[in-house]
Amino acid sequence: MTKKKYLFVGVLILALLTVGSLQTSIKSINAIPGQTVTFDLTIRNDGESTRDYMLSYNAPSGFNGRFLVNGVEVKEISLSPYSSITVQFEVDVPDDLNEGIYNIWVSAGGQERLEINIVNVEKPLRITSSITGIKVEAGDEVSFPLNVENRLNAYYPVDLSCKVPEKWECRFFYGDNQVYKIVLGPKETRTIYFRVESDSSADVGEYAVKPILGKQSITLNIEITKTHKGENGVLILKVSDKDGKPVTNAEVKINNETFYTSGDGSALIEVPDGSYKVKISKDGYYDKEVDVEIKAGKEIEKSVLLEKKAYFVEISVSNPKITSIIGYENPMFRLKIENIGYADGTYTLSVSGLPENFYARFKESADSPESISEVFIKGGESKDVYLEVIVPPRAKVGTYNLTVHVEGYCSATKNLTLNLKGEYRVYFEPVGGRYLIISEPGAEVKYQGLLRNTGIGADITNIEISVDAPEGWKVNVDPSSSPALKAGDFLPINIQAKIPPNTIPSEYKLKLKIKSDQLEETEEIKVVVREKSFSWIIGGIVILSAVVLLVVIFRKFGRR
Repeated sequence: MTKKKYLFVGVLILALLTVGSLQTSIKSINAIPGQTVTFDLTIRNDGESTRDYMLSYNAPSGFNGRFLVNGVEVKEISLSPYSSITVQFEVDVPDDLNEGIYNIWVSAGGQERLEINIVNVEKPLRITSSITGIKVEAGDEVSFPLNVENRLNAYYPVDLSCKVPEKWECRFFYGDNQVYKIVLGPKETRTIYFRVESDSSADVGEYAVKPILGKQSITLNIEITKTHKGENGVLILKVSDKDGKPVTNAEVKINNETFYTSGDGSALIEVPDGSYKVKISKDGYYDKEVDVEIKAGKEIEKSVLLEKKAYFVEISVSNPKITSIIGYENPMFRLKIENIGYADGTYTLSVSGLPENFYARFKESADSPESISEVFIKGGESKDVYLEVIVPPRAKVGTYNLTVHVEGYCSATKNLTLNLKGEYRVYFEPVGGRYLIISEPGAEVKYQGLLRNTGIGADITNIEISVDAPEGWKVNVDPSSSPALKAGDFLPINIQAKIPPNTIPSEYKLKLKIKSDQLEETEEIKVVVREKSFSWIIGGIVILSAVVLLVVIFRKFGRR
């Protein structure tokens, strides 16, 4: 006998002399090489006094065992009278064992023989499914229930994998959890679900898929009844911030195309089948990039959370381009300054690009007489500000480009356009103040007037002057044209009209037409044509007749 056998015999004799018992409900376990098996042992003190029990075992070469109480290894225990304790006996089975039965003796207040049966390691599991074939459209997902039975009398760890066609996907689920490893208890049967998502471009036909559990597998079938090859897929992207509020007008770049989120923070994007990187950006937020897999003929939803920056300010203008007439009300822009960041901030206001003698001021309201130079805006809030531009009375007509500057922890600018127009107005003033000519048939009349540019700050250009006269009248206008007439200047105009001799005495009109690039005006001049006067001839005849009569009377009666 070896020393180890002598020791075991001694322990065995001691155990027989010790009052107590050792029991186990499982005395035989099936196992595979390299596995760790566990036996539950109950040790009882049947005596009337507290006793100590040494824990020992005798096993074939290569087996390593240990006694555990609540997960802690022990070698000796103490029991009070008539009490008991459960001890786990763990045994590591050697890796190189052949099939067969191996006995292990354990001693602790008694002795028990434990049997480990090394079985065929090729099929420790029994795998079955109540469904072995499913029909679907390409791109759909199917689920097979798998009943997995552990044939061993010991815990058995199982790695989960699968074999499916290219571009197909597979997953294992236990309850709501996706799993890739499980541990089966002794003789346990468990149901897990094998989910397979087919490629949406797969051709119509039957395909084999294999769930692999450890080194075992079974073959299942999926029949594709309709393909979506060549169709585009649809990505429904939903963008929000950390508070769950939708992020509107965010820029979305995918497949070299640019899209923008709508008012509810979503974007509907149609692209060909494939894998894509999607970049989402928005002023005031940190950029985000996500990977998506688009399948032909299928819709997928993707939610993206954008993180706000601490400081970011943005300017929007309801009327970025204003047209104003010089000399009237001052033009006014309405600005909205929005603090998109989450931190409060104070921002100074200024304008650049103003011409000489122009003046600008910011106001909190359109009718406020007071100006402001800065605003305080809380994070996530906005403030309306009005920019009034004071235009000098002698400003030139034209387009002026202004830039608004908002500066604080961050800065923003906004370009504005001010289009200044003059007041285009002309006035024809007749010399003497009368719009009336009195003449007679066959006469030639002359009429003078002044054409004045009475507008504000605006030249009248390419002036053409003409007169519409009654039929047969000859009218001449001098000058008949002028290249320009500056504001405040005047142009003398001479009109000559020849009245035909056969003109019937009456009232006539000369229509003076003034046409330029900016305006058209018409003035009317009345011409009263009277009958020709013969009173001087009649008077001469009467006087001559009277003289002749007096001469005759004088000669006849003068000598008497």
